[in-house]
Amino acid sequence: MRNFLEHKYTFPAILLAALILRLIPLISAVSDGTRLLRPDSPGYLEPASALVENFSYPSTTRPPGYPVFAAIIYFLGGNNAAVAAVQLFIAVAACAITGFAAKEYAGKAAGNLAALFMALNLTAIANTPLLLSDTLFSLFAAGQFYFFVRYHKSNSLKHLCFCTLIAAAAVLIRPINQLMLLVLPVMILLKSNLKWKQKFIHSAITVLLFLAIITPWMTRNYLCGATFDIDTNTGAMRHQNGAMLLAKVNGTDFESEKQKLLEIERQTFPPGKSVSVREKENWRKKEFRSMVMKYPFTYFTQHFDPMILLPDAPSMMENFGITTSDRGTMGVLKKEGLLAAIRHYFGNNWLWMLLLLIPLLLPTMILYAALLGKLTLDTVKIKNRWYEWFIFLAFAEYYLFLPGSITAPRYQLPALPCICTLAASVIIQYFQHKNETESAACPTVEM
Repeated sequence: MRNFLEHKYTFPAILLAALILRLIPLISAVSDGTRLLRPDSPGYLEPASALVENFSYPSTTRPPGYPVFAAIIYFLGGNNAAVAAVQLFIAVAACAITGFAAKEYAGKAAGNLAALFMALNLTAIANTPLLLSDTLFSLFAAGQFYFFVRYHKSNSLKHLCFCTLIAAAAVLIRPINQLMLLVLPVMILLKSNLKWKQKFIHSAITVLLFLAIITPWMTRNYLCGATFDIDTNTGAMRHQNGAMLLAKVNGTDFESEKQKLLEIERQTFPPGKSVSVREKENWRKKEFRSMVMKYPFTYFTQHFDPMILLPDAPSMMENFGITTSDRGTMGVLKKEGLLAAIRHYFGNNWLWMLLLLIPLLLPTMILYAALLGKLTLDTVKIKNRWYEWFIFLAFAEYYLFLPGSITAPRYQLPALPCICTLAASVIIQYFQHKNETESAACPTVEM
């Protein structure tokens, strides 16, 4: 296995497989343009169209990263299908960079195996054609992880700066990366092979560089009458995470609580009432904070939901037009459990659908089993491997924890480069140990 993984043609073959696996659902999805879209898509694509038509960004609702990306393709004469096609190559590039990161972390064999895990990942495959920011964001997440691994190995300030620049630029694609402003300095301060003076210098440079990237856009939004934030979609947590919280507390369901919260918002800000974006966003965030403060323990525990790791089989089915999205499955999942959600989504043919998906589900199951083994081993040998636990927390659990109760499978995408790297490294480590044990057991015969 190790010889296969270290062969010079293995890595190109993996990337070719990643391309083909993503191309098949892409071809099906672009045959009906509605399959490329999700409820959040207009929030990205409308500003992109406005950029092409008016050369100005008309909104503060979403960050500019993905709309600018789409606008460039529109400007060059492309359409939504062209945007999806470019995302195919972005997704393959994310596989490649994951392989580079794992190679730096644990050697060539681990790099190729990590790239293979990424290439075969059902969630990454299924989300490639969707006109949402997740695939583009996953490329940046892979890039920041790659340069952090290089920094971890070399202590080079150059690699840290590249990591910081990519992490900060990723905020302009998805604001969830904003707290990397705190995570990266913590990871620097925890390093045991740096002097304290270097730690403080590197941390200070990281913070200043990060702020230099994100502050101009936040200032722009404030000057446009919004809050001093990357976007004004954060307040939507009131009727998303807040609805999940109230459904848990009240023993009801997500959809009914969401509609109640939206109705209160409509009554507070009726269509004829003059209200600024800043006022409305501050109200939504204040209301959400009050919910959290009322039920802090319940809200906190909702951030530890393994359901976020479920493979995104629904998106794969939707790419082929077998099923449709936005059917309230998440509410069923939260209230009645996984089996009820599967039956709700797939209907009477749910068992046949699962059997059909087994070849795509199996690599993800192996990935998670290997990750669990790696974290278990790190826990057993915590004295020597404690920093690896922090790498997992910073570059994987961070993305699994922050979405809270909204466990959309696509939110796991930025965590995959780290997860694939750790899983691959423990598998290669296992085979190395096995080979060494077998070699030691075979006596050398002298002639």
